[in-house]
Formats: sequence, C-alpha cells, structure tokens
Amino acid sequence: MIIKEQFKRLVIVAYRLPFKFVRSKDGYKAIQNAGGLVSAILALSENFKKNKNTLINNKIVWSGFGDNMPDAEKIENEHFDIVPVKIPSRLNDQFYGGFSNDLIWPLFHYFSTYSVMKKNYFEAYQEANTLFCNEIIKHIKPGDFIWIHDYQLLLLPEMIRKKIPDATIGFFLHIPFPSYEIFRQLPRPWREVIVKGMLGADLIGFHTHDYTQHFIKSVKRTTGYECKQNIFFTPNKVVKADAFPIGIDYEKFHQAGYDKAVLKEKDKIRKSLGEQKLIFSVDRLDYTKGLLSRLLGFETFLEKNPGWRSRVVFNMVVVPSRDSIEKYKEMKKEIESAVGRINGKYSTLSWRPIVYQYKSLTFNELIALYDCSDVGLITPLRDGMNLVAKEFVACQLENKGALILSEMAGAAAELNEALIINPADNNEIAEAILAALEMSSQEKQTRAERMQNRIASYNVFTWAHDFFNQTYEIKSQQEIMRVKFVNPAITAKLTAAYNEAERRILFLDYDGTLVAFAKYPELAVIDDNTLKIVRKLTSDPKNHIVIISGRGKDFLEKQFSDVPVTLVAEHGYFIRKAGEEWESTISADAQWKETVMPILKEYVDRCNGTFIEEKTGSLAWHYRNADMDFAQLRLNELRDDLSEIIRHKTDFEILEGHKVLEVKSGKYDKGQAAAVLIAMEYYGFILAAGDDKTDEFLFQAIPDFGYTIRVGLSPSFARYNVPDTDSLLTLLQTLMK
Repeated sequence: MIIKEQFKRLVIVAYRLPFKFVRSKDGYKAIQNAGGLVSAILALSENFKKNKNTLINNKIVWSGFGDNMPDAEKIENEHFDIVPVKIPSRLNDQFYGGFSNDLIWPLFHYFSTYSVMKKNYFEAYQEANTLFCNEIIKHIKPGDFIWIHDYQLLLLPEMIRKKIPDATIGFFLHIPFPSYEIFRQLPRPWREVIVKGMLGADLIGFHTHDYTQHFIKSVKRTTGYECKQNIFFTPNKVVKADAFPIGIDYEKFHQAGYDKAVLKEKDKIRKSLGEQKLIFSVDRLDYTKGLLSRLLGFETFLEKNPGWRSRVVFNMVVVPSRDSIEKYKEMKKEIESAVGRINGKYSTLSWRPIVYQYKSLTFNELIALYDCSDVGLITPLRDGMNLVAKEFVACQLENKGALILSEMAGAAAELNEALIINPADNNEIAEAILAALEMSSQEKQTRAERMQNRIASYNVFTWAHDFFNQTYEIKSQQEIMRVKFVNPAITAKLTAAYNEAERRILFLDYDGTLVAFAKYPELAVIDDNTLKIVRKLTSDPKNHIVIISGRGKDFLEKQFSDVPVTLVAEHGYFIRKAGEEWESTISADAQWKETVMPILKEYVDRCNGTFIEEKTGSLAWHYRNADMDFAQLRLNELRDDLSEIIRHKTDFEILEGHKVLEVKSGKYDKGQAAAVLIAMEYYGFILAAGDDKTDEFLFQAIPDFGYTIRVGLSPSFARYNVPDTDSLLTLLQTLMK
C-alpha cells in the first residue's frame, strides 16, 4: 500500500523504550528487546526502505521511558534515534504503577472493582505526560508524523497540540475503550481532561468498531461535541476516530515454520507427544487473560469426555509479568493451585493432562508450538486485540490446528472462522475443545486458510499505512476548514468593508452565537459584556442591528428591553423594529397544536430529559438534556410520526435545530425575514452570524457581497467559520475599533 503523502520522519512516542542499555567503550548502545510494538515498528521501518513509494530517508525517532537509562539526550541504535524521557522513580510509581495500571488498565478492561482512584495518581499522570511533552517538542521538526501510543499517554496529544498547533499527530489505543457506563465512573474532571487530551490528535485509532463507538459516545456525553460519520467538530478543528485492527508481520511468522531451527523444535515436540493431541496457550500473567477460566474449561472437558483422557495434553505457558505485585502473586498461586488440583485428579503414571510453564519462550520455540498444536486455546476475559491469536493462525503449516477464541478479544471481529466462545462459560469452553479435537482435517484447513488470507491481507504494514493515509485525509479536511476560518487577513478585509460602508446591517442569532447554550432555554440570559458590545454597535448611526432567533418574542424583548435593535422572533414569525410594536408576518390558526401537542408529550414521557417549549407559531421538542444516542433514536421516530400527520398540510413544516425539533405553521424562516429587512434599504455592508441548521436559511438569503459566519465547525453555506461564541464577540469588537 502506498502512503498518499510522505513525511520526513516518523516519531513514535510510547511509555516504554523496548530496549536494554549496554555500556561499551564508545558509550551506551540500545539493544532491542523482542516482541511488542517495537517489532511492528521495526518491520515497518524495513518495509519503508524496500518500498520506494514510501521511503523515509531518516531513521524513525522513538521516544519513551526506559529502565537503567544512561544520562544522555539521544542514544544511538541501529534502527532508531532514541529520545529518552526521564521520569523520577517516585513519580513513575504513581503515574505508571498508579494511575495507568491501577486505574486505567482495570477500568478499561471492565475490572472496575480493581480500580484505585487517588487524586495524587491523577496529578502524577498529568505531570508525567507533561514531562513527555516537554522532551518531545525539543526534537520535533516540520514534516514529522507524531504517532503516540497507548493508555499511559492519553493527555499527550493535546499537550503537544498546544505547543505545536500545526503538528501532524496520530494516537492509537492498544487496549479496549470501555462503554460510557464504565468510563463515567471516572471523576468528571478526569474524564473531561482525558477525552480532550485524546482529541488533540488528528486521528484516534482503536482496534475495533465497538471501541470506536464507545469513545464517540463518551465524547458526546462528556463534551457535547457534534459527531458525524466518526468525525468530531471540536472548537478548533475536526478530528476523526476509527477502527484499525492491528496486524502482524504475517510473512515473518508464516515462513519461520520452515527454518531449520524451528524444524528441530518441531521434531522434539512431536517425539514428546507421541500420539497425543496438543492444546496450547501462551499469555502473560494478567487477570484480563482469563487464565483460570481456561483451566476450569479444560477441567470440565476432561470431566465430560473421559474417552479423551490420556489422549490430549494442555501446554499452558504463562509469561512472567508484574509478579512482585500482591494481586498478581495471588493470581499466580490460584493458577498453580488449579493446575496441581487438575493434574492430581486426572494424572496417571504415563500421562499428565496439563504441562504448566511459567517462563518466556524463544521465538523458535513459540513458532514450533503454534504449528504442532491441534488446538489454540485463547480465552481472555477482555482484550484489546490479542495478537497471539493471529500469530497462531499464521503459523498453521502442517497441522492446520483449530483456534478457540474468546468473543471478548478484539481479534474475534476478524477471526470469525475460529470457534468463538464466552470465556466465563466453562461448559462452552469444554464443548469447543471437543469440537476442535473432533473437527475434520478438511474443515480445519478451510477455516485456517480463510483466516490466513485475511490476516495476510491486512497485516502490520497495511495497518500502519491505513492509519497514515487516514490521518492525511483528515488533515486535508482540516485545511479546507482552515481556509474558512476567520483569520487576521479575513478580519482585515471585513473591517475595511465595514468602515467603507455608509449603511450596514448585521444579523445576529441569539443561542449559540451571542450567548452559550444553557441546560434550559430560560437560563440562557445575555451577560453584561455581550450586551455592551451590542449597545456599542447600535450607537453607530450607520448600523442596523437585527437579533434574529427562534426564541419567543417575550424572551427577546426582555433581554434587549432598552437596546435599539430590530428583533426577529420565532424564526421570522414576529418582527419588531426598534421603538415600534411587534408585527406578525403570517396569520395562522393555533388549532393545529391540539393534534401535535399530545404526540410531543408522548415523546417527553418516552425520552427522559426532554421537554416541550410552546411558542405562538410553533411547538419545540428539546432533547439537549437527554442521552444523545437514545434521543437520536426517539428523534427519528418522532420525525416519522409528525411527517405522517402534516404531509397533507402544505402550510406546516418540521424544522430541526441544535438538539431541538420544531413543528411550525406557515412557510416562514429566518432567510425570508432577513430578505424583507434587506429590501427596505440599500446596505453597503451585510453580515449574518449563526450557529444552527435554522441559520442556513439566513446564510442563503444574504447577497453574494455579504459576509456570513457560522459559529462552530459544522459544514455550512456560510462563507466563514469561527470556533465559538467568544471568537465572534471578539470579531464584533474588532469591527468597532
């Protein structure tokens, strides 16, 4: 796959530097450790060098923390330029051991009872992310692609963004992102900082569609940002979130089975097995991996299928991890106790059902065991992806072993030819083991080949290239939006046109434009500073200021009681010029409300947090305080129900605004009201500002020489955008200088 745009350097930022440091006569050298992200990035680097279409002329930069790091700013390595991040030991204990692994890790894996929430942990997390930021920005150059990885650095994208606004930043989460019901267990300020920290990236990647959707819902509920087709409209840029299931270097694993050293290992395994079938699993010691459930499932299999006793061996390899921590020590004891109990119950002089090994395997041993296994048993209780499953599939050369895979692993979404099981159900695991052992060779081969084709096609290189390309696509969208942002040059152009005009008219929406949204409409009152700006605009005799809103006339009149502005209420139903009485633009019978009101009341009952606002010419169903996903479902239903009622009534329409659906009588809108006012006099300068779908009618009614501004980043007919209400008020103040 070709990267659509090239970058000068790839800068990887991850918590840990996967190297060990060795002193030599020439100084310190970093020797690569095996496995993990470093193997993927190393393979990617070599792939770049072979493929002229994706050449990177510079070494990949890798920044992170490492044990026993030398006191140096940069460290030489054959493949990487290493930028170490120094974190004091005590801080690291609270940041990495505390917030990262005692809170985020269990919570995001749905083990919320294991989560430890301490204020000093969060403070340490913020401080450590700041240390990363301060070190990295020293080394960033124009054209760099900054790729930040995993849950230890959730705040880092936004921190770098503040220091280098134009940086290209990707963030990838290698663990699950939980449902909002789990995520909301974090204190509100913490989850807001985490979500906004991640949104500092241009592209946010997850392993699965489900994790992406969980994140989208959490962003909506935490920030209220609009999201369309996985793209967030934040105050200063668009950000995309999407699924990128990480792959493996398929050819490396697949071809390794033919190496001489691996063939020797296979011979050893076969001789030790004899006629026995081999079930194999390998995982590091962690409560998310379902190790005890795996053993209990195998025990149930032996209980229910006595004919298989002495004919099958389960080789369970547990890789040491964090075993100095009490919780992990206890887990290890439980596993070893279960192994001892099951072996004691079923062993004979010539047969031991479980071969338990607490150790790390060499690469050759691992490949040999994968290929010699009749069954791969992978049963995590929750796992971001689980590359062991993909490695197992890639290594099936001779045996074409069957894969049993937990539905809780991210890999289950891709490897659906595996026997997918619920890891908490011992009986289901036992039944899957039996099915795998009795599966015909033809079926095993068919399943294995289909999975192999899939993971060979979307490998680690495809994963990375896909991520890079999607990042550049969203950067292109940002550039399109940036062209529309009111910048100093556009401000100067606006100001010049404003100063040159003898007569000016300014149309200003109320909610979301002059005043931020409130929980309930009546709470969104104009503040003194904004009122001062409006008064100053009206004090210039050249100006005609129009407040044009969907609000009712009484509310608007109260807000601007002593300010000489024209008020347009209910989207144009009422107009009141300064010093005059209200006039209605249409004549409508309110009898229609008797039909519509009961339906809206029904939906208020069916959707908690919604409410009805009654105006003279319309009824509005507000859902800003409801669960957004549920409200969207009800909104679609309500729209259909109302459409059915009013489809034969040509003088009615449904109008959708910011978290509100409105039914109104008559064909009137803000655009028509603005057109009437513009036609009354010649204006050399026209400006219209709004933030909502209803303001699109207004923007379309403004002549081509006028200036239209959408508050926020949503797609619009407006010529320009400003990020927020404050930015618009600043612009209005600039015009008056």
